[in-house]
Formats: sequence, structure tokens, C-alpha cells
Amino acid sequence: MAPFTVSPQEFRRTLAHYPTGVAVVTAMGLDDSPVSMVIGTFTSVSLDPPLVGFLADRKGNSWQSIKAAGHFCVSVLGAGHEHVCRAFATRSPDRFRHATAITDSGRPRLEDATLWVDCEIEDVLPAGDHEFVLGRVRHLGVGEEGGLPLLFLRGGYGAPRIASLQVEAPGLGPVLRMADAVRPEIEAVASEVGLECIVLAAVEGEVVMIAAAGFESARGSRTHVGSTFPLAAPLAPVFLAWASPEEQRRWLAEGARLAGADVTGLAMASLEAVRARGHEIATGRGVSERFRQIVLGNDERPHEAQPDEFAQVVRAVVERRDPALTLPLEQLSDVTALMVPVRDVNDRVVLSLGIMGFTGEEDHARLQKCLRRLETAADRATELIAALGPF
Repeated sequence: MAPFTVSPQEFRRTLAHYPTGVAVVTAMGLDDSPVSMVIGTFTSVSLDPPLVGFLADRKGNSWQSIKAAGHFCVSVLGAGHEHVCRAFATRSPDRFRHATAITDSGRPRLEDATLWVDCEIEDVLPAGDHEFVLGRVRHLGVGEEGGLPLLFLRGGYGAPRIASLQVEAPGLGPVLRMADAVRPEIEAVASEVGLECIVLAAVEGEVVMIAAAGFESARGSRTHVGSTFPLAAPLAPVFLAWASPEEQRRWLAEGARLAGADVTGLAMASLEAVRARGHEIATGRGVSERFRQIVLGNDERPHEAQPDEFAQVVRAVVERRDPALTLPLEQLSDVTALMVPVRDVNDRVVLSLGIMGFTGEEDHARLQKCLRRLETAADRATELIAALGPF
């Protein structure tokens, strides 16, 4: 049988249907002048040790200079960086005006890149008419805007549109099945109200944000998906309002432990307010902002917050005594979130759907519209979860 051959044209045309990211590789040459090349093959390789890689044309002059230097920095381009890509691809004389930042190792990088990774060359392996470059990571970071990356697809540039995101983590099997079922609902809510719609679940003493939609319109492309916080009174009362006395006692005990004080009065009032309304209302931009910083950290990405950090939030909530505990929605200002329960076939609250991103300037009609839409989505989510059967 004759060997099957693939022409370069057919190879390029077919693989063009698979999107790749676009990045600029920079380095300081041996003559102390900056060198660069554009790549579409950047990838992570190893966590321990931290390694990344890309493919370079083995005959390329820029690659030879970078190879001789023994180091490089990769700047992943953002969705609005087509002009930057063209400047580096055509080797424009002023292209380095876009690379105005310097890494800790002295390499030029794009200051507003989606992310950047500074490396020393670990190894160079043959790969046909290219070479696979393995880099050991020395420094890295995420751009301040946290934007979406630039993509190359079918011969042109574009950007992804993310309707929703869902966390992937071991031990969350049942709630992830539920999240899969309700994601179309939160995507519809986010699209209609123009705010972020989230899905929370209570799992083994923690509240986990397992999915979100509309976060692009709310905060660029930032999202809280994957973040967690303790299931501790008076936080997340929507999960405990209809729970058993034993579950409520554990919730109260955890809140008291974090706050260093008895939180029973405030916590029970919050449960009563949720039961009376059928939903949870959160107000207070200061507390909300502090909570966001603790959950996301300084780099706006989920991180492992310490118990004493959450204790600060619990104490702040207790001291503030949210007016939403006693006032109806039409009399509240500075609303930061609305949360409604989603139930399983046994009428247990298994998820909470929420709307975030309020500015504090919404009028009563706007808040009521958001609440009604969220309640409709929760009713539909309850039906969808019931259709999944028992877990």
C-alpha cells in the first residue's frame, strides 16, 4: 500500500478550523537589542517543575536570536490586540513601543497582555520543520484588565464569547450535573437583565460558586467561578432557611466560631426574612467589596482565603445588621445581590441562583424585574433537576 501523503496546503487549510491563541515571544539578544516573534502554539506543559512550550520555525532568524539568548518572555495577546499582532508579525520598526514593561529578569513584555510568562530555555527538541521549545517558568502574571485572549481561526482574528463558565473539581459530581442542567437558564437571565447570574451550591461545609453567566458584561471577563466561602451564619441563609434544626445548629456554631461571638439573633432573623420572602436580599457595598477581595484575592482570581479573613467578613455582617432583614425590597437601597433557592425532588434546597453586579442606583421597578426573572429561572431549574432523577 502506498503511503498516504498530506500536502502542506491541505494540512494548513484543515487545521485552520481549530482555534489557537496568539502570543508574542520577546527576548534580549546577545547584542542587548530586543528580538521578537509571533507564535500560535503556546501551551502549558508541566506544573512541577513549571514548564511551558511553543513551536518555532527552526530556520527563523528571530528564533535563532532567542535561542542564542537562552531565555524568552511570552505575552499572550488580548482580544483587542490585532494591531499589535500585525506590528510584530510584519516586524514594524516601532513594534516594541507595545512592549513597554520589563520582567523581573529584564525581558521586554506587553504591559497590557492577557497574561505573560518569563522563562529560561530548558530544552529544544526537533519537530519536523520546527523545534519544540521547552521553557522553565521564572516569573508570570495576569494583565490588569483580565480580558479574553485573541484567537486565530480560519485565517482571521477573533475573540471567544463565553456564555457561561462552570467549575471543574473532584467531589462535586452531583452538583455539577445539576449545574449542567440549569446553565441555559442562567445564560438566559444574564442576557435579559444585563448582569451576572450565578449558581451556588453548599458542599461539605462550604459554599461554592459552581457556574456563572454574564460576567463579561459585569466585569470585563472576570468571574468568581471556583471561589468558596464557609457555610457559616449569617452567610448564605438561603441554604439554611428550610434546613433541619441540626443543620442550622452547625451553621450557627461555625458563624460563632469565626465571629468570636454569638450570632444567633442576627442569623435567625436572616432565616426568618428568607422564609417570609422566599428569597435572599443582600445590601451594603462596603461589606460586599470586602467579601469579594477576600474570595478573589489581589489578582482577582479565586484563591485559598484564610479563616481569619472570613472571620472579618462575618463580624462586618454582624456589626452592620443588614436592613434587608426588616425592610421590603421597595424600601431598600444599595442592593448588591439577589438569591433564590432551587430545590430537588425531596424539596431540599440544593442550589441557589443569584444576580450580582448591581450599581446601587437601580430603582424599585428594575430590582423587581430582576427578582421576578430570577424566580422564574429558579422554578424552571427546579423542574430540570427533578427530571434528572435521584442522585
